[in-house]
Amino acid sequence: MQIIISPAKQMCLDTDGDAPIDIPPFPQETSRIIDALNALEAEHGPEQLQSLWRVSDALLEENLTYLPRFQPLRSADDLNRATVAANSAAAIYTYRGLQYRSMAPEVMDESQLHWIQVHLWILSALYGCIRPFQAVQPYRLEMGARLSVAGSRNLYDFWGTDLANKIAANREPVINLASVEYSKAVLPHLDPHTPCITCIFGEGLRNGAPRQLSTASKTARGSMVRWLAERNAQDPSELERFDLGYAYTPELSTASENGLRRTLVFMRTA
Repeated sequence: MQIIISPAKQMCLDTDGDAPIDIPPFPQETSRIIDALNALEAEHGPEQLQSLWRVSDALLEENLTYLPRFQPLRSADDLNRATVAANSAAAIYTYRGLQYRSMAPEVMDESQLHWIQVHLWILSALYGCIRPFQAVQPYRLEMGARLSVAGSRNLYDFWGTDLANKIAANREPVINLASVEYSKAVLPHLDPHTPCITCIFGEGLRNGAPRQLSTASKTARGSMVRWLAERNAQDPSELERFDLGYAYTPELSTASENGLRRTLVFMRTA
């Protein structure tokens, strides 16, 4: 199975790690996006980037420093350059949001880290999709941002089917632990014969439907990834046994007629 999760806005480079890292799968596409951001600033000024990024003045200044330092990685040789190495690190240690703190990769053992490298994809507006031990540099960009790249209408249009084709190349089941903003870049493009399971974490019911809270869902998604890694899970059926603060609730879960599209609901336990 292949699991998809969202990135985090908060990033902090950990260049002291000794884990080997590789280049992301879409270096040319990343270069085009960086070019589009630089062109937007050159033509319309930093105010246009502030509107695109939806950040405060202080965050604007911080994020403006990322662009001139950004060096897209086109080959493994680029990682040997000192200027690149100083500004790149493994994705799994660089994203610092609630989901990643809950996942706690820094306390995973070698077998668990290997599991997430094989089974986990981090979605990204800039990189498309990346494995945990592929290199990232600090950036600010959301998948829902209205950025036109190479004639595209937006980033969903720009990435098109690329992410789904990469993630589900072998038609393994896709486990969706991403937000709606990011899962929209993958799920509509999956081959109809590829199984897909979306996990929802509810904090009680509202009008008979699970009530989802953003912060709680982010924490639960990270916990589920860690729980699966600890068990070396290989089959999606194991998802139903997840029990870290939630319990699988079959009466609220749904499935398509052919059973290839499922939504598993996990409700908060006392």
